[in-house]
Amino acid sequence: MGASSANGAAVYPQRRSNPALQAQLRLAHPGLLPAGTARIVAIAISTLGIALMLISLRPFAATSVFESSSSEGDALNQVGFMAAGVICLLALVCLANKKVLASLFTPSFVALGLLIAVNVIQAPDPESTFRSAAFTVIGMLLAFSVIVLPRGESDFRFALLIGAGAALALSYAGVVFLPNLAIHGFDAYEPQHAGLWRGHFSHKNIAGPVMSIIAFFGLYIMRSGQRLTGLVMFAAATVFVVQTGSKTTTGFFPVAIMIVLLAPIFQRSSIAIFATLVTMLAVAIFTLGSLYSADISQLVGDLLGDQTYTGRTTLWEVSLSKIPEHPWFGFGLYNFWLTDNVLGLDKPFEAAWDYRHIVHGHNNYLDILLNFGFVGGAVLFWVLFVGPMFNYARARRLPGNRKLADMFFMIIVFVCLLSFIETFFLARNVPLWLMHIFAVFGLHLLARFDIGRSLPDH
Repeated sequence: MGASSANGAAVYPQRRSNPALQAQLRLAHPGLLPAGTARIVAIAISTLGIALMLISLRPFAATSVFESSSSEGDALNQVGFMAAGVICLLALVCLANKKVLASLFTPSFVALGLLIAVNVIQAPDPESTFRSAAFTVIGMLLAFSVIVLPRGESDFRFALLIGAGAALALSYAGVVFLPNLAIHGFDAYEPQHAGLWRGHFSHKNIAGPVMSIIAFFGLYIMRSGQRLTGLVMFAAATVFVVQTGSKTTTGFFPVAIMIVLLAPIFQRSSIAIFATLVTMLAVAIFTLGSLYSADISQLVGDLLGDQTYTGRTTLWEVSLSKIPEHPWFGFGLYNFWLTDNVLGLDKPFEAAWDYRHIVHGHNNYLDILLNFGFVGGAVLFWVLFVGPMFNYARARRLPGNRKLADMFFMIIVFVCLLSFIETFFLARNVPLWLMHIFAVFGLHLLARFDIGRSLPDH
């Protein structure tokens, strides 16, 4: 991406000038398409990609928690995401700057690729694990493509507005016209969710976080000059978040905004990063710490009306008890929950949930350790949580990158906090995972390329 610049080169004191991110449509296969056509194609692919990540090809599909957990095997979504992956790959080959593509070959991304490959090879069911990992990689390719392909920041912003706006409008249309599908009804497994909004998503615990991220998009659009449009998106998404009834999501949502806005207020990204780390420590104390302190547990109960985070503490206890069994390399990718490692346990009559049939442990950090152990977990922690903080600090040194970097970092802060109560890492085509890796790639690119300048079309 990049806005046009008269001289095409900006100089920053005591810093090597970053190359422009999006001179790519001029440089890559210039004879393939006229510049104007290539620009339209790039915007279209980016717009459709964002919409696909946020909507999927089968919205309003699930009617219960167990149907939502099985949607990963949906044939239409599988074929559709495979086709989207092929289209994005072709678009990157034809339209993307080789330097931009080469930037992905960092030690951390290469280590992540090797980690996934090794886990597929060593999996008890390599074919099933490979299929799941393949769709995860396709989702990552899609998330990378929608950022890289637009010619400039304004093109990217347009794609973001239309793609995310379509997801927002679809969910509201569902609430109005398809309330039996867009609003939780009575569910024998989760009766407490009746009446809560979920829109076109499979569950309100997905709808709330994703709508929070759409609100971040609206804030970015508003800060970029389209004030009314951005305000409408922000307000509509915020109302939806509240209607999902998730207390923790509703709480983390404004916290993420306030933390990131510290950077433009004080003109120091380090303040926002420090505030993120402090807040993460506080959330860790009030979530996992409640397992070890009766006083903290009681305080959580007073604040939220539930000491167990809707039964999550039971899952965290199980996770913490099982991590020492395979501490270094874990149980393997997708090889703990819903496998014999858990299904073979005795029925926990005393527990809030029958964790033998739980899809995941409702804690990103613990589930990463269960899957990959401390060795592989260190790679994933760096790629998904730590590395983006360093990239944010680098990206904000370039004035033209700051607003977009703030938006991506807002997503990172939000998912860092949400990771204490939900699991979504490497989760195939789950929208929350796609938004997470979308922000990771965004900060990776903004730390290395300058969107504030690009070469003119020729």
